[in-house]
Amino acid sequence: MQLTNHAKCSHRDKELFRLLESQGALDTDQIQLLLFKDNVLHTTRRRLKKLVDVKKIKRDRISINEPYFYYLDKKPGQIEHVLGVSWIYTWVCTSLSNTMQLHSFEREVVHKTLRPDALICVKSLWSNSFSFFYGEFNIVESGHDFAEKVKRYNDFYSSGEYLKMWWVPLAQRFPIIRVVTTGRIDSLLKKITKENVNNLEFQVFSLEQVKEECLHGSSSSCGLRA
Repeated sequence: MQLTNHAKCSHRDKELFRLLESQGALDTDQIQLLLFKDNVLHTTRRRLKKLVDVKKIKRDRISINEPYFYYLDKKPGQIEHVLGVSWIYTWVCTSLSNTMQLHSFEREVVHKTLRPDALICVKSLWSNSFSFFYGEFNIVESGHDFAEKVKRYNDFYSSGEYLKMWWVPLAQRFPIIRVVTTGRIDSLLKKITKENVNNLEFQVFSLEQVKEECLHGSSSSCGLRA
């Protein structure tokens, strides 16, 4: 049975509320890719403006040159970082083939000495197996040294603490760590190499690569396909 336009809006609105609750905030481009991919951008903006006007969601933007971002109640702190992780979420969702399904996307996972930006699990519908990877968003302009995060990943691995995690019985290996950065890939790779004493697998992509692949379906990267 074909849904009416009203039913489509109602279903999509509910899905938007669910996504804003789980992701904290999403910008117009991300929402377009996740929920309005068969519509023109003007339709997306119009619907979002309607939801803002009736106070179902709130919006703001970082600067006049950036798209609006949307959230439910209280605006998240560190909004640039939140939106960066939302790009990783969008990237994963738009990269999945018909035989793959996003099983879980956990933000700000708390381990003993490590807090990854995301733990992502993708399920293969063909083999009924799971692939896990960590997602990290690195804002070079923040001044935080990513080398410290690399050291924490290595300490987490060396200590064997990861063996207590729920995903270990389902995983075939320690998760790949995929980093999206606002800076230069080569500079970040040098920092990673220096601190990566256990030779964990780090893969680095630029934010521009991620956006290009999401928005236009092409990139020089291999994407986040499991």
